[in-house]
Amino acid sequence: MQFVDSHAALATDRILLTRIHGSEISRVKPLGDAGTLRQLDRGGSGQAAAARMAATLSCTNVTAALAIEDAGSGDIIGLTAFAALEPEEKRATLAPIWSSGRSDEVLLISHVAHLMTRYAFEVLAVERAEVHLDWRLRRTLELYTGLGFHCEGRLRAYFACDEGPSADAAVLSVVRSGWAAIADRQRRLLANEAWRCRLPSDRPP
Repeated sequence: MQFVDSHAALATDRILLTRIHGSEISRVKPLGDAGTLRQLDRGGSGQAAAARMAATLSCTNVTAALAIEDAGSGDIIGLTAFAALEPEEKRATLAPIWSSGRSDEVLLISHVAHLMTRYAFEVLAVERAEVHLDWRLRRTLELYTGLGFHCEGRLRAYFACDEGPSADAAVLSVVRSGWAAIADRQRRLLANEAWRCRLPSDRPP
C-alpha cells in the first residue's frame, strides 16, 4: 500500500495537506520543539503531545505523515498522519491532529478529517478508515459524526493520561460503501460558513 506521487497533496479552500518524506521532517519538527502543539483528539500536556508527535514522525517510512498548511499563507500550522495502515485488511487508522493553535479548531478538524478520508479512499484504496477520540470530548465527537463518521462504540482505558487512570476512547469509522454520499455531505458542510463556526472549542480536560 503506497502513496501515489500525483496525490502527494490534497487541498480545500482553507487547508493543504502535503506528505512529509523522511528528508522533510525538519519542516515540522520545530512545531514540537516550540512546545505549543495541542493534540486535538485527547487530553494531556504539551510535552506529551510533542513526544507522541515525535514517535509518529519516526514511523513515516512505514505509515505516512502529512504537514497541515494554511492554503492562503503556506505556513505550516499542524501535523497529522496515518497511525496504522493494514493493506491485507484494507484498513487505515487516522492518527491525531496536532495543532499549533494558529487556526480555528473546528475549521482545522473538519477540513483535515475530510482530506484524510479522501486520502484513505482515493489514494490508499482502503475499505475502511477509522479514528479514535477521547470519549470525554463530546463536542469533538459531535463534529466528527456531523461529518458522516459512524460512532461504533467505546474502548475502555484506551488513552494513557499524564496523571490518573487512562481515558476511554470512541471508535468512529467511514467505510467505502458509504464514502461517496459522505464525501458529498462533507463538501457541502465545509462550504457553509455558518456550520464552520457552529461548535465552540472543546478543550481536553
